Amino acid sequence: MQTNPHLKQSARDLPIVATLVDNDHERLRCLPAIAGNRCVVLENTIYATLARICASYDGGYWHFYQLSNGGFYMAPDSDAMLRLSCANYFEDEVSANTAGIIATASAYSTLSFLQDGACFAIAYHQLSDFIFQHRDAGLIRAALD
Repeated sequence: MQTNPHLKQSARDLPIVATLVDNDHERLRCLPAIAGNRCVVLENTIYATLARICASYDGGYWHFYQLSNGGFYMAPDSDAMLRLSCANYFEDEVSANTAGIIATASAYSTLSFLQDGACFAIAYHQLSDFIFQHRDAGLIRAALD
């Protein structure tokens, strides 16, 4: 008797899909869905994180991505490779999308230590599940560890 392989697969093993949020109305809902009234703190922490680890970052438009597991991340709108230099001695060039994942995950981690920071810890774990299947998983984990 053969069993459908999908029936044996846990939800964590299913691919997590990132979808670009390109509707302005939907974009306005993304950050409050994660952080509630601290959405401005989250957004500014993500921007500040990238500014701290990327000397060439000087602001600009960011793309928002919803993950199929309920997660979320932001990434700068750029085709350029960004040189990152992190406090853990990670130094390398990554795509803007990968830099955004790193900045978002780092911001979630930092904010998770705030009083009532559980929403950021949950967001971190959702993004982390996506990171483990990402093509740049090794670079992202190295930058975050």
